[in-house]
Amino acid sequence: MTALSPVTAGDRLDQLDILRGFALFGILMVNFEYFLNPIQSVVLGYAGGLQSADAGVDLGIKILAEGKFYPLFSMLFGAGFALMYERAVERGQGFWSVYLRRLMVLLAFGLVHMLLIWSGDILLTYALVAFLMVLFFRRTPASRLPKWAVVFLLLPTVVQLGLFGLLALVPADAAVEVQQQFATELASTREIVAQAAAIYANGSFIEAVGQRLDDLLFLLSSFLFWIPPILGFFLIGRWLIVTGRLADPERHADFFSTLMKLGFLLGLPLSVLAGWLIWQENLIQPTARLALGSACLAFGAPLLALGYLATVVLNRHRLTWLAPAGRMALTNYLMQSLFWTWMIYGYGLGLGPRIPPALTPVLVAAFFALQIVVSRLWLERFRFGPAEWLWRSLTYLRVQPMRKAPG
Repeated sequence: MTALSPVTAGDRLDQLDILRGFALFGILMVNFEYFLNPIQSVVLGYAGGLQSADAGVDLGIKILAEGKFYPLFSMLFGAGFALMYERAVERGQGFWSVYLRRLMVLLAFGLVHMLLIWSGDILLTYALVAFLMVLFFRRTPASRLPKWAVVFLLLPTVVQLGLFGLLALVPADAAVEVQQQFATELASTREIVAQAAAIYANGSFIEAVGQRLDDLLFLLSSFLFWIPPILGFFLIGRWLIVTGRLADPERHADFFSTLMKLGFLLGLPLSVLAGWLIWQENLIQPTARLALGSACLAFGAPLLALGYLATVVLNRHRLTWLAPAGRMALTNYLMQSLFWTWMIYGYGLGLGPRIPPALTPVLVAAFFALQIVVSRLWLERFRFGPAEWLWRSLTYLRVQPMRKAPG
């Protein structure tokens, strides 16, 4: 059995790079709010006091983007795993030791990114969830992948609705005390968010690193609500590859057309309803409105994400300009965090308080357009982005050739 070797440019599926580029744009749109606000603010819902334009943009991003692009990126991660595995088997190459080393390097990238740059990192989570996928689902037949995916996608909502149901059974006299406890936790969370915001706005780099460690502990405390869905999306991505749908979309145009219709005719209305219901709710105090919104979101967000995926696949020949950014997805993702935290945080330019939410789409579109141009120019001379080169070199334990051959 030969050693596993890196994928060459000729082996790449253009549709995956185009999808990664599209996902990067949406992820930046969502992440921008959490560059401006501490990651803990995710449980507080709508930031009160926003004016009409700011409020409209905030709600629009929550409906159309939040919870829709990390699923797309996660599906592509699962698809990448399946593609690497299939090619290794076809070529009689060893796979598991190299892939596990690849995940260890990604985990290290994630830790550095989370602690030194931005606490909303997804790389650490992807590495940890991929270990779970390899441990428990590496040999799962294709027919079972979507079934397990549905289980993991719905698990957080089932738990949440179960907690709502239990609270409804609490006697009236005890319910008052329970609500007071929720109110106390909400007040405490608001205080934590205010303290974190002050550190990011005015603190030193070292103070920000300390805060990011607290942010990591906060994220780990709520793992049940974000690890299972990511595992579910990994499995969907694998299924799309092993069944040939993403590998050969020409043969499966009807499938993607149906998926697009489901996404926009069902997923979009559910996402709009979920956004309207949840927008002014916090995730700490359970209400009937929050329960209904969460249920709508559990179905609407994955469907809309799949609708986006199908739309891009069906229009991929007109979206090839996204591919360079997708080929350098890791580099571009890290640069988004590095640039904007430096622009926003106090140890950088400290522009955060001066950026109104209404400007988010303009700033995101301009910055991502720049990333597309830079990626294209870079890849004319080099084989990989800088982060991708380092990832590959550490994974295969040898320095990868960086420059393209002349001619």
